Amino acid sequence: MNQNLYQLTREYEKFTDECEGQNVPEFVENFIYGSMDYNEENLPKLTEEMGKQAQGQDPDNFKKAFDEMLLYLRDRFVALDPDKEYWPLHYREGVSAFVAMIDGLIVQYFSGLYSVEDLKERTPLFAAIILNGFVGVNENEYDTLSTD
Repeated sequence: MNQNLYQLTREYEKFTDECEGQNVPEFVENFIYGSMDYNEENLPKLTEEMGKQAQGQDPDNFKKAFDEMLLYLRDRFVALDPDKEYWPLHYREGVSAFVAMIDGLIVQYFSGLYSVEDLKERTPLFAAIILNGFVGVNENEYDTLSTD
């Protein structure tokens, strides 16, 4: 793993560890707030690594780093949700969907659709929308869930 990816991964783990919340809803709301800062602070490294990915340079390392981040976040959700109220967040696929939604908000911020103030004002609403999407899914209907 190159230095940028290593640093991004460690900083993501640090951000995840420092993100407050005694339960999933609190954590998700704080995660959205913190993601804006994480992405803004790491934009040069993220841009460089995404550019390499787009050019097909060292895709396995990028995939490995991203997967490490997903599984680290998944472990945090598992710890916060022992009763599996938000069971999709106990699996790679659920965490992947969660990250995609958060990253979509970040893209909207960087595109100018929302200001930081707009996103912060709407974060409780976004958190509720995201979490409600996870509650309504029946775990027993899917056999494609990861086992790691």
